[in-house]
Amino acid sequence: MRRLLAPLLLFAACRGEPATAADCREILDRIVALELAEQGYRDPALTRRKQEAFAQRYAAEMTRCEGVRLPAGARECVARAGSSEQISHECLR
Repeated sequence: MRRLLAPLLLFAACRGEPATAADCREILDRIVALELAEQGYRDPALTRRKQEAFAQRYAAEMTRCEGVRLPAGARECVARAGSSEQISHECLR
């Protein structure tokens, strides 16, 4: 999962709006939810626990994510992404 968090820090600096703490958390939560679904886990309670655990584990990365510029349309792309790879390869580039 760490390889999927790297794009949080690699946004294009000259485009879009700065990421808020809420943006960064939404991206992380979406990646975690998609990764779990891809592994066959569909329990909402488990998803929430894992999202919280990853938010704590990657707190430093989440702090560095704040203020980094998101590409145009990134928020919408993340919301409709069908896979974690789509987020890292399409939404955040």
